[in-house]
Amino acid sequence: MGGVGTVSLKKMKLNLPEGGLRLSYGGVLKEVEVAYEECGAPLADGNAVYICHALTGDAHVAGCKPGEDKPSGWWEGMVGPGRAVDTDRFHVICANVLGGCSGTTGPMSINPDTGAPYGSAFPQYTFDDAVDVFRMFLRQLGVKRLYALIGGSYGGLQVVNWITRYPDDMEKVCLIATSANLNTQAIAFSVMSRNSITDDPKWKGGDYYGADAGGGPGAGLAAARQLAHITYLSRELLQRKFGRRLQKNFVDAPASERAERDRLFKTYFQIESYLDYQALKFLRRFDANSYLHITRSMDLYDPCDRYGSLDAAFARVKAKTLVVSYAGDILFPRWQSEEIAASLMRAGKSVTYCHLESGTGHDSFLTDIADLSKIVGGFLGRRSVKIMNWQVRHNRNVLDMVKEGAHVVDIGCGDGTLLNVLREEKNVRGDGVEIDVERFEEALADGHDMFWGDADEGFAVIPDGYYDTAIVSDTLQEVRNPRGLLREMLRIAGEAIVTFPNFAAYRIRLTLACTGRLPVSKQLPFEWYDTPNIHCVTLKDFRRLCDKEGYEIKEVKAESRHFLGKILLALGFKNLGASRIVARIARRR
Repeated sequence: MGGVGTVSLKKMKLNLPEGGLRLSYGGVLKEVEVAYEECGAPLADGNAVYICHALTGDAHVAGCKPGEDKPSGWWEGMVGPGRAVDTDRFHVICANVLGGCSGTTGPMSINPDTGAPYGSAFPQYTFDDAVDVFRMFLRQLGVKRLYALIGGSYGGLQVVNWITRYPDDMEKVCLIATSANLNTQAIAFSVMSRNSITDDPKWKGGDYYGADAGGGPGAGLAAARQLAHITYLSRELLQRKFGRRLQKNFVDAPASERAERDRLFKTYFQIESYLDYQALKFLRRFDANSYLHITRSMDLYDPCDRYGSLDAAFARVKAKTLVVSYAGDILFPRWQSEEIAASLMRAGKSVTYCHLESGTGHDSFLTDIADLSKIVGGFLGRRSVKIMNWQVRHNRNVLDMVKEGAHVVDIGCGDGTLLNVLREEKNVRGDGVEIDVERFEEALADGHDMFWGDADEGFAVIPDGYYDTAIVSDTLQEVRNPRGLLREMLRIAGEAIVTFPNFAAYRIRLTLACTGRLPVSKQLPFEWYDTPNIHCVTLKDFRRLCDKEGYEIKEVKAESRHFLGKILLALGFKNLGASRIVARIARRR
């Protein structure tokens, strides 16, 4: 699929209040210019998607810059025709952040009072100020309300500020590889990065611009980038990519070069060469003062300062929200994304949470986006759902047990078929839990809130008693710990509905007795060597487990598609006649 073509950087001078833009710490900017790019469908009511870039990112999210023959957007695989952020549907906008060095007013900009770059005179600002600039820019551009607001990493923190302060600005929100505030370790990395810049003698207090300034704090900024870059990759990826391998040319290096490297305590490890390369690239495009301002504003942001707690902050959110975390992310670990999702759930908000097991670390949201594209695309899109008669028939007993308008979670929901039927037949608000990304995407595209989760690991992100009913459909026999799953179901819901194949059915008994082999049927369509079923549960076994755990079996429906099975059921032989069991249980009071 082609991209968005050539995208040019544009600039807009904001119409500021009289006296200029007054910042949170008391400083004033008399002029603010915003550099931005836009692409996709023509701007119309309800089709604008705004993307907040990462810490050292810029507005060039997709497409070719003028004069280029290859796309160079930092999120090229995500933004474009038919992609997750579909430019055939959406008008996509991305602007450089206040205080940066890519065109929006920052320390390198000309101070109208002096005619020289701001340097040390650039005032301290907060996320409030940066987001307010974005909003002023959008209003001036003609955007009244966003269809979606998307941010990853540093950009995601800005999105948190935006959705809690201005909850009516958007319909949907994507928070990717981010958090509500920085954890202590992430702050420590930022502090060390800033120290490396301010300790460089060439920083000169921030006034290093000009031909006679000595080039600025290059060594300090390089060290800051190297330290930060280590946190962008998982430990596993660094080990796999570099290990203790040496550069191939170190043996042939001239003696003088080796002596100089020895004097500077440098080595020939590949990881050192890689970090040097990353630092050199960064020095060509970024400004040290901007790095200082941007990282400080990020470190200081905490919605709890304004609202008292995360729960109070996220209680203000109105948009449908997607939260995505990545395995191996050192800067924004999984628990912080789960913290956001849990706060939104406790506030009764519409939230989807997905944890992607890419294992490459924080930068995965930029470099490993195959699964992310599916999740974001499913979240931003919506497909027409068709309910087939067979789907209703197959789930009839489950439907009869679910109360009208109930809040339901389907654990192991697959592509969301049962949730679709429940929504159509019983007007339920249904959420799904699924671990397979392909199925997760399908259920998400059907409009359900989804949670990525392994049934054997529990659902710590879901509050106690959050649902009316938890459903596990034909999955109980596939999990490692059925008892633990039942406990979790009755922790998060008032009652549970469980369906499972009954391994005591007469057909299974006859097959074993007559052939000595395990059966393969429509109900059990797997050979023994590739079956997902790791427990052979029967109705009697299930009753015994419920009695042992203190669960009340409120209702049991025994199903059979076969004539003899139906006769046995009519005679009261449920354990012998049933090929499938549907049971509704609750804790004994």
